[in-house]
Amino acid sequence: MNQPLRSKSQQQQSQVSTILSGQVMIPISCDHCRHDTDISLQQLKQQHPILCEHCYEVRDFSDAELKLTRMLLAEAGYHFAL
Repeated sequence: MNQPLRSKSQQQQSQVSTILSGQVMIPISCDHCRHDTDISLQQLKQQHPILCEHCYEVRDFSDAELKLTRMLLAEAGYHFAL
C-alpha cells in the first residue's frame, strides 16, 4: 500500500504571520494594457495615483482595493499597518 494514511487526531498547525515593510513591492495589473507594475506598499497605503510602466496609463488605487489587498495578504499570513 503506497497511499498515506490519515491521522485520527488532527494536529493544529500554528500559523506564522509576517509584518510587511512599506518598501515591499506589490505587482498591480494595469486595466489598460494588462501588464504588471510593481508599486511599493507605502505608495499603495498613501493611495497616490499609479503610473503603468508599460503604457503610462494613470489610475487611482481605491479604498476598496486597499481593503481587498489587505484581506488577501492577511489570509496568506502577511500583515501591514495602515
